[in-house]
Amino acid sequence: MKNIEVQKTILSNGLSVITACRDSDIFSLGMGIKAGSLYEDKDNNGIAHMVEHMLFKGTINRNMDRLNDDIERLAGDIDIYTTYGSTVLTADVMKEKGEECLEIISDMMMNSIFPEREFRLEKKVIIEEIKMDKDDPEEQSYLGLFKAAFPESWHKYYIAGTIKSVKGIKINMLKEFYRNYYVPKNAAICVVSSYSHDEVVNMVEKYFGKWVGKEAPVLAEGKYAINPRRVVRHRKGLSQTHLIYAFDIQSLSRREEVALTLLNEKIGAGANSILFKELRDKRGYAYSVYSSIDFIKNLKMFYIYAGISEENLKDTMNVIEKVIDNCKKNELGINEESIKTIKDMFFTHMAIALESSSHMVEYLLDGEINYENPLNFQEVLEMMNSINVEDIKGVIEKVFKEPLIHILLPA
Repeated sequence: MKNIEVQKTILSNGLSVITACRDSDIFSLGMGIKAGSLYEDKDNNGIAHMVEHMLFKGTINRNMDRLNDDIERLAGDIDIYTTYGSTVLTADVMKEKGEECLEIISDMMMNSIFPEREFRLEKKVIIEEIKMDKDDPEEQSYLGLFKAAFPESWHKYYIAGTIKSVKGIKINMLKEFYRNYYVPKNAAICVVSSYSHDEVVNMVEKYFGKWVGKEAPVLAEGKYAINPRRVVRHRKGLSQTHLIYAFDIQSLSRREEVALTLLNEKIGAGANSILFKELRDKRGYAYSVYSSIDFIKNLKMFYIYAGISEENLKDTMNVIEKVIDNCKKNELGINEESIKTIKDMFFTHMAIALESSSHMVEYLLDGEINYENPLNFQEVLEMMNSINVEDIKGVIEKVFKEPLIHILLPA
C-alpha cells in the first residue's frame, strides 16, 4: 500500500496540526479533544457528552440561531460525538469553505458560553437520549458487562451518564470541565485537502493561535483486573437472550494486539467467520453474532456476542466454548495461507477507506489522540504484514483464559 505523506506541526500554544495533501475539491477536517467519560467520576458522569451538546448553543460572538445558520451555510456534513476517551468533531465541506469552517469551529471550541436556558433544555434532551438507549437491549447488555467487569472503576458508567447524574450536573460544573479540558495542548486538528501543509497551519494559527489554557488533567494509567465469572440478569420486555463473553487483553503488547485483530476476523468479525457459520448458517440460532475488540486506553477487552432465543442458550454457549477450545488446540484451520488471506482483506479494506478524505482524517486523528502518532494505522499495517502463525498461537494462549460471561435474560 502506498505510504501517505503526512506532516505535523505543533503551534506555540501546544495545538497539534496534522495534514495530508491530496487533489480534492473537499476540505475534510477532524478535531479531537482528550475528554471523554473516562475523565469523569460518579458525580459528573455524562458531563463530557453534555459539553459536546452545548457547543452548538452559542458563543461570545454568535447566539445559538446565528451559529447554527452559519453552520448550515457551510453546506457540508458536520458531526460531533463523545467516546470513552475523547470528544471528536468532524466536518466535510467544499474547499472554498474550508477557512470559514475553521473559523466557526474555533469559535465553538474557544468561546462557547453555555446559556442557562439552553443548558436546562438540553438536559431534558439528553435524558430522553438515555431513555432511548435503555430500550436497546444489546447496549444495556454491554453496560451490564462493564458494571460487572469494573465494579471499582468509572469504566462501568455510560458515556451519556445516568438520569440521576445528568440531573445533578450544574452549569458551573460544565463550565469548569470545559475550561479544564478544552485547551490547545489537549487538542489536535487534522485536515485532508488540496491545501499545502503551510497553508493549513497558517489558517489554524489565524483562528486558534490566541487559544490559551493550562495543562489539562491527565487520564490516570491503571489496569483493572476482570474477575472471571458468570453474571446472569433479567429484564422485562425482552424477546431475546443477550450473551457476551469478555476476555481481558490488557497485558497484550502492540504486536499481540495486531495479531488478535487478525484472529478476530477468523473467529467472528466477518460473514465467513467460524462463529457466523456455526451459530447462524448451520444452526440458525442467531441473526446477530460476532466477535469484537476494544483497544481503548484502560478498557481493553475481546468480546463474543450473540442474540438468541432463551431455549438455545445452553447450546450456543457450548458452540462458543467449543470454538474457543478448538482455537487453543489449533484446530480452526489457521495457517500461513489463511492468515495471508485475512491480511489481504485488511489491506484492501484500508485502501478503499483511504480513498475517502473523511476516513483518512479519522485514522490520522485517532492515531494522534490515542497514540500521539497520526500514522499509527500505517505502522499497524506494516506490523500486520509480519504476523505469522506463531504470533497467532501466542495470542490465543494469552487471551483465551477464563472469561467473564454476562447473560441478559427475559424476565
